[in-house]
Amino acid sequence: MTHQKLEIEELITSFQEFLIYEKGLSKNTVEAYKSDAIKFTHYADLNNLNKNVMTSYFLELSEFNYSIDSKQRMYSSIKQYLNFLEVNGIINHVEIEDIQFKSALKLPDVLNVSEINKMINFYKHDSFLNSRNRTILDFLYSTGSRVSEVINVNLSDIDTKDSFVRLEGKGSKQRIVPLGSLLIDNLIDYINIRDSNMNLESNRLFLSKSFKKLDRTAVFRLIKSTGVKLGFSKDLHPHILRHSAATHMLEGGCDLRTVQEFLGHSSVSTTQIYTKVTKEFLEEAFTESHPRS
Repeated sequence: MTHQKLEIEELITSFQEFLIYEKGLSKNTVEAYKSDAIKFTHYADLNNLNKNVMTSYFLELSEFNYSIDSKQRMYSSIKQYLNFLEVNGIINHVEIEDIQFKSALKLPDVLNVSEINKMINFYKHDSFLNSRNRTILDFLYSTGSRVSEVINVNLSDIDTKDSFVRLEGKGSKQRIVPLGSLLIDNLIDYINIRDSNMNLESNRLFLSKSFKKLDRTAVFRLIKSTGVKLGFSKDLHPHILRHSAATHMLEGGCDLRTVQEFLGHSSVSTTQIYTKVTKEFLEEAFTESHPRS
């Protein structure tokens, strides 16, 4: 058992005792809160928590087919867990958006196509890291993938000849996503640099700067730092690229069912949260172009 795994288990045990002896919660509630805390600890780096990370987590949570009551309980349990960590000096205070799952979750701002192109083109294929960063940004937007899908995609999942990638989403569900020509160009250039600079045995497509498995925290830092370097006023995190992809597809005339399949949503009702921004786009277009507006 690794040192880090032991520390996490000790942390969860302490949280469980806190719920029992200080909060006086029932056995079933304690077990549910414990389970939620374990899932969250596997998702996030406790050393790099902020409001955007939390928003991204609850956005991903909203895509599960849990009942509204279960989602609301998970939200409460994670708030309780963060409070426990803060009181014990393990983390600093983390602001969390007030969320009611009975209504649509407030989504981050959408990036326009020009902003996304600026992010992708900020990096060139002139080094391993720059090439990797360019390709990750393009991959996130062009495939509408989740961060967990990006860091787990393998070289063997990519087919540049037939222009598709095999992604494994939540619940180990696989889906096929088409690859656009621009992303294929970036993938080919990146893979050539990746393979020519090192003798790698790893099948993972995207690797860390030390050529280990990439973690989600590194992707969070990449998105945020790129936005800062470009002077964007929006506070960015990876889910905004997925959200932008869905919104741009809907604005381009793609039907809701197709976007559902593209994103890997199990229910079209989840995809409908993306129509909120599109509605604003349609209203603006109507006002500007319709003779009777």
